[in-house]
Amino acid sequence: MKKIMIICTVLMLFSSTLTKAQAILDKIDRASDRADRAGRTADRTKTTGDKIMGLFGKKKDGTSSGTRTTVKLSGVDFAALKNLNDKLQGVKGIESTKMKYSTSGSSITLQHAGTTSDILKALQKASPVIFAEKNIDGMDDGEISVKLK
Repeated sequence: MKKIMIICTVLMLFSSTLTKAQAILDKIDRASDRADRAGRTADRTKTTGDKIMGLFGKKKDGTSSGTRTTVKLSGVDFAALKNLNDKLQGVKGIESTKMKYSTSGSSITLQHAGTTSDILKALQKASPVIFAEKNIDGMDDGEISVKLK
């Protein structure tokens, strides 16, 4: 009889502890479920937003819009190339420039609106000495060659 009483007492003590532990685990499980639901809702919202924004078209980056033309220069020193690059950054229609210098031949890559012939006209206005017709060695789509004497 004593054994049964001790066993019953021990079971009652441990059962309340187990019940409390189970309640804590249930709360953690509910909080985890809420977080999962919130994540799924956010994913669905993003998908819906992407679909709606797809109807309006995508914005164009500065790097993907316009035309790219490389101006190859031979017979130019670094100071003149840097000065020319600074002038070209202010020309209307040119979005960006990227300069490369080498003693054998330098280049400036232009990101611009319009065609290569349009940009050549703008370059001749910006720097008539360098882009004089006698210095133009060649012109093709996306490339202008200039040879300074």
